[in-house]
Amino acid sequence: MGQYLIGNETFTQDHPDLEAALARAYAAKTRPACLCHSEPGIPMYIAFVNGKYWLKRMPNSGRLHATGCLSWEMPEVFSGRSDLYGSGLTFEEDQVKLKRQFDLSRRGAPGPQPTSSATAEKTSVKSEGKKFTLRSLLHYLWAEAGLTQWDSSSRPRSWSYVYDVLSEAAANKAVKHGGLQDYLYVPPFWSIEKSGELQMNRPARFAAASNGDPKGAHKLLLLIGQLKDIKTQEGKDPTVQITHIPELSFLMEQKLHDRLMKHFGREWNLRTSAQTVKRNLIIAATFYLAPGGVPAIEEACLMCTTEHWFPIENIYEGNIIDDLVKTRRSFIRVLRYNRAKSAIMPTLLLTDHGSEPVAMYVLDPDNRTATSEDFEQAAKEAAGVENPKDGDSSDKGATNAPPREYWIWDLKTGSR
Repeated sequence: MGQYLIGNETFTQDHPDLEAALARAYAAKTRPACLCHSEPGIPMYIAFVNGKYWLKRMPNSGRLHATGCLSWEMPEVFSGRSDLYGSGLTFEEDQVKLKRQFDLSRRGAPGPQPTSSATAEKTSVKSEGKKFTLRSLLHYLWAEAGLTQWDSSSRPRSWSYVYDVLSEAAANKAVKHGGLQDYLYVPPFWSIEKSGELQMNRPARFAAASNGDPKGAHKLLLLIGQLKDIKTQEGKDPTVQITHIPELSFLMEQKLHDRLMKHFGREWNLRTSAQTVKRNLIIAATFYLAPGGVPAIEEACLMCTTEHWFPIENIYEGNIIDDLVKTRRSFIRVLRYNRAKSAIMPTLLLTDHGSEPVAMYVLDPDNRTATSEDFEQAAKEAAGVENPKDGDSSDKGATNAPPREYWIWDLKTGSR
């Protein structure tokens, strides 16, 4: 359980007076401190989003926290995020600046361009991860929201929780021409009681994506939502249904739908084929308002998750995560960002097994480019058992630290 120094008082994360203490510190512009390494603690900051106060680690400070702390950040050697530092991802005091490969505005009549893509994987392979693609931005916000972490005190998560933490995660993020919050639309949790209010508020939020500029400048909004279904009908463009927007569908051109299924068919199949376990499908999409005020998607990607919103790439990862949740283990889901699906990366880091994380690798049988020996070599290098190749020192001090433990499940042979 995390402890925080706010003013002269110490609070746990579930203390009933924590919200009031954060409000006072926010008004006084004082910094709380995380006590995961005892006093004087590690400085943090307070964000105020959607009427709530949030205690957040300072940008680029995650490695200063203790391994079991909720603010701890994994070593760079494990995560695809490290590819973005210094180019797509930079820091300036409390603000994080993001550079994108995808558009949030454009000139000309609205509508998908010939190069508009549902091809985040293909684009990401070519770019070598210097800027954010739609998929890597989704991964980044998911991780910043804490949706990749779980420990023994974690509780089941609803979409209402996902909405809150994603909105907060975007609070101090800047993109070209403004803050990310100005573009992001995460549908609030829908209920019959609030359906009228939600329908009335939505047009004002969507109005930013209408093409009202006389010069043809056209703003796009970024949707992150739970995908319910994509309806197809011969002779008509498909329509996208979002779980928490039941009265409205998003238009999608047939060619865009075909590319989406080509490049994210695996994610689609993971959700639709699940029978005895719950799987969610997340869509990240840029959209505009077509004539008549109908939202239309310009670019999209998909991500499958477990019941508790942990991203998965195959059924084996889902089974491991479900088991770890059930047995109350503490772990972090490692995300690819812009790295190709063939890149060797750990699936999880166990954070309740000593002072250093245990990297858990799942050798996907669909990965035809990597052998068991490749995984073993990569795991040893990341763990510090062997020196990194070509003098790579992205994980500072790794070669001088005691080797970390690692675990490999080779699905081709069944060995662990």
